[in-house]
Amino acid sequence: MPARRDPFLLALAILCLLRLGLLAPGLVPADLNLTYPFMDGDSWDWIGNGLRLAGEDVRYSGRSPLLPLAIALLHRLSALSWLPVVLQGLFLATVLAFYSLAARLTSRRATFAAALALLFNYSLMGLSLQVMADVPTACLLLLAVRSFVLAGEDHARRRYLASGLFAGLAALGQMAGVLWAPAAGVTALVHRRRDFRSPWLWVSLLAPVILPAFWTLVQPPTVAGPGGLARAQILLLSLHADSVPFYLYSLVSLLGIPGAVLMIAGAALAVRRAGQDPARFLSLALAGALAIFFVFLYDYNGKRFLVYGVWLWGLFLAEALARIRRRAAFGTAAIVLLAGSALPLPVAPEDASAAGLWPAPPVYLIAPVSVTATGSSALDPGAARLARRPMADWVRLSLPYRAWEARRRQKGFASLDPALFRADHSALYVHGDAIEGAGRYITIARLGNALGKRVKFVPATWLEPYWRRMGVEPLGLLGPDYALYRIRLAGLGETWLLAVAPGGPLKGMLDELGARPSRGRPAAGGPRLVRGRQTAEAIARFVAGSDGFVAAVPSRRPDDLWQLYLPFLLDSTELYAASPGQARELLGILAGTPTLAEAKLGTATVKKTEYLGRRTSLITGTAEPPPPPPPRRPRRRQIRPAPGAGAPPGG
Repeated sequence: MPARRDPFLLALAILCLLRLGLLAPGLVPADLNLTYPFMDGDSWDWIGNGLRLAGEDVRYSGRSPLLPLAIALLHRLSALSWLPVVLQGLFLATVLAFYSLAARLTSRRATFAAALALLFNYSLMGLSLQVMADVPTACLLLLAVRSFVLAGEDHARRRYLASGLFAGLAALGQMAGVLWAPAAGVTALVHRRRDFRSPWLWVSLLAPVILPAFWTLVQPPTVAGPGGLARAQILLLSLHADSVPFYLYSLVSLLGIPGAVLMIAGAALAVRRAGQDPARFLSLALAGALAIFFVFLYDYNGKRFLVYGVWLWGLFLAEALARIRRRAAFGTAAIVLLAGSALPLPVAPEDASAAGLWPAPPVYLIAPVSVTATGSSALDPGAARLARRPMADWVRLSLPYRAWEARRRQKGFASLDPALFRADHSALYVHGDAIEGAGRYITIARLGNALGKRVKFVPATWLEPYWRRMGVEPLGLLGPDYALYRIRLAGLGETWLLAVAPGGPLKGMLDELGARPSRGRPAAGGPRLVRGRQTAEAIARFVAGSDGFVAAVPSRRPDDLWQLYLPFLLDSTELYAASPGQARELLGILAGTPTLAEAKLGTATVKKTEYLGRRTSLITGTAEPPPPPPPRRPRRRQIRPAPGAGAPPGG
């Protein structure tokens, strides 16, 4: 129905623009990598995948291609900072599409209330702002549902083509989109058997299967080996039921208690009418497929996985609200639903540990979080505690406030021109502390994206004996978190980049080296330095050929000069260079892996092996030389007296 004939649709469109205006200050950052405030831990990896598809030599992990292809296109157009605006445009268009679909099934006022609850939902709004593929995939699934439903009206079977296009794009956005095929197939079998004669229906059913399969054949090589992340995700499939408490708690965290109750009630009402209505049947079938997969099959918990079904749940919210006939009761239910949905949480939008209980003043239930063996989140609802916050948190925790604060912090932001280091080979991030896990992963992806180069993560202890053998040229600050230097090594014509934290002691030391009269020129080397370079080059050739794991345990002899060159010459971003306290642990992890090839190169031993199904190399230096033996006490020499002489003194 046109907006001029539907005041609810017109009001919803105005509110969409209002939301866009409230968030606008943070939607076009000065630099998407370095200053955008709404990032998940995986966001930089998604950006890196897009930059790799655009031709940049950065780490490529094999993410689903839809979002990376959009990033690649915007990067080629020099408009990458506009990506959040593009994602918000898709989200807001889906809000209006949701209303147009739900209004066909229930009353317009109930649909309007449900649409508002989704439009201003704190968690959904926050997840839609992140550079992630989950919300775009959910939006495409809703558009596929809408086109499928419309295809059955007035024999408009060509709408199945649009349905297949949206479903195929959803499957290219995230593999969960493949679940469209069985859900739509069962719906067609129950409600539209005659449409199986239409080729357009088959396009709708097969597109989300064929398109991802085709991509696996043409995608670039990945750091995870053949199959990329898809192969690693398949290893997480197992039948289990221990995720049920997590997702029930996460449902309350996402929708609030009123939203969760109304959604469950609406789903029960939809079940009663699903036999006569293909729209309700398809919504239930797709929501059920998503729930079965993530709750009972995929052994990795995440609140963000609930997003895939959130538009379908909106249909169930409208279904429940439409059954409330009395105006006062309906208004109360709608206000309570909106307040519980929009209540800002004291945690990140993707964090399931907090659930809102009461909006004014805000009262939350906070559950402790732990990490499972697969790396996912685990909650302990039994140990949850109440937390009361002041009313000011409605503003301070809100996402529009964060957007305006980010805009204020970006004033005066200046970063180095990427053209300045276009000719440099690759980069090292040198850290003084034991930064591992998420810190390592984010740094490699984020810094690599900003530089357009592969980044290796190296402890300062590895290079400590060799700083004065390098040519160091300070370049300046790259954003607020990295100080950048150009490095030259004796005997090599290439240059490398080296980044450190701007506030640590490493920066002071490198600035001092960069201030020398020989600034930027490496120290001349003798035969030992030449042998060290040649050994490092031989090691790099031996382990080359993939972006697999490279574990390196240093020699304790500083004169093994291959250690100076090796981090620079290796191409793999998956370098695990051990600090002194990590050598034993690293060797223990790889102790039971099979040796596929082995070479003795200089003073280093290099083994090719396999770890977690991925190609792996282990480089170990010589052990610390044994301590010299204690000095032997000189034997006292007897002096024979000459004939006729007396005994020697003290004899």
